[in-house]
Amino acid sequence: MRVEKAYLRLKFADIMYVQAEKKYVNLVTTNKCYSTLCSIGHVEKILPPEIFCKVHRSYIVSLEHTVKFDNEFVYIGNRRIPISEQYRNVLKNSVITLNRELNSFQSENNINSTSARFSL
Repeated sequence: MRVEKAYLRLKFADIMYVQAEKKYVNLVTTNKCYSTLCSIGHVEKILPPEIFCKVHRSYIVSLEHTVKFDNEFVYIGNRRIPISEQYRNVLKNSVITLNRELNSFQSENNINSTSARFSL
């Protein structure tokens, strides 16, 4: 990534989210925010889709740094990032959710079983 007149090497694991702001893109890492002159579409092509997800026309988030999300926001640290309606299902399909359901059944030992359902 080029920042001012120098090129920087960033680890994907350090990038928390990407924000488009006019002609610039801000890459927010765990330590610092870097601005570079390019489009968010260009950055999206470079980032691995198994780690990053576009949630808004102006935001790409790291799934590794995402603490939680609801229908309106992704929470990364103390930051709330908006989710637009068109990207909501993309985000939901990018993470594995685990729903626990208790299924009681009678067995010889009268044990309750817990089953997990994974949805992609």
